Amino acid sequence: MEQGIFVSYRRQDSQSAAGRLTDHLKEHLPEVPIFRDVETIEPGVDFVDAIDRALRACRVLIAVIGPRWVDAAHADGSRRLDDPNDYTRLEIATALRRKDVRVIPVLVEGADMPTTAQLPDDLEPLARRNAIELADKRWDFDVSQLVDSLRKTLDLPEPVPPAPAPDAVPPASAPASRRKWLIGAALAFVVVIVALVEDGSGYDPMVIDAPGNVSMPGPGSPPAVDGAGADVPVSSAAAPAMPVNLTGMWRDVEGGVHEVYQQGNQLQFRGQVPDGFVSGTGVINGRQGETTYLYNGYTLQSRFTVSEDGRRMDVIIIDPATNQREVTQLFRIQ
Repeated sequence: MEQGIFVSYRRQDSQSAAGRLTDHLKEHLPEVPIFRDVETIEPGVDFVDAIDRALRACRVLIAVIGPRWVDAAHADGSRRLDDPNDYTRLEIATALRRKDVRVIPVLVEGADMPTTAQLPDDLEPLARRNAIELADKRWDFDVSQLVDSLRKTLDLPEPVPPAPAPDAVPPASAPASRRKWLIGAALAFVVVIVALVEDGSGYDPMVIDAPGNVSMPGPGSPPAVDGAGADVPVSSAAAPAMPVNLTGMWRDVEGGVHEVYQQGNQLQFRGQVPDGFVSGTGVINGRQGETTYLYNGYTLQSRFTVSEDGRRMDVIIIDPATNQREVTQLFRIQ
């Protein structure tokens, strides 16, 4: 059996979200065939056979479910799901009958998971499948979680991190394993900082309770981190000189994924690295910035410079307790 992914969706319900998701899957899983739009079956072809042939080349069916998926109706007002010949129903019902195909419900545009009472008999098993939600506000992060799950299901190797740019400063010799996780933490923090700085529109500051409490400071106030170690000040910057837009998802060289937010020249982020949890705040001015953050309760600082194309950060990580320093890099996922 091939390792393809079949994307099932209803055009009058989630065509835009399905197209967006398909584009992201092709970008993140270029080695995997992606199938959709069985509705384009040629005249005279048995659509049941066509769907079965398409699913034979796939190991996963993604059922994209939007807010109108359950109640979508024909011109006469009858519900499409109640039609035994409805394409979407046939696609999912066929996949549910196959033990070699995993069916993953994907909820978009705030849709709820259908209940068994809302589904025809051949689709009732769908209500028992664990679903994943793709929210517009955290689309990149949610898609990255789905991609990670698909890699495990399809037994695909983890992607190789991009090689450092030729002009990058070579990292210092790696000390101990403890220094490795310090680097990962700093990377995460830097990414979040830059992202937060760029997007100046209506962001509600978040409070993160693990591993410590991180609060977003008011305008002009330096961020403070309450946790292990003394508070470490971050120098306030003048009005930012054309900050780079770094809001979004970033991946560090250790494989950690980080979500970054920005408010004015203030940065805020949170993320997970292989060894734990990272959260913090910072400031940015132009293409340079500073951060203070917690990595598993340990306070660290960093200084960073953003590349001209906005896709790489060259970072100096500082341990304020020992003044030890490490050089590393962080790369934009998209």
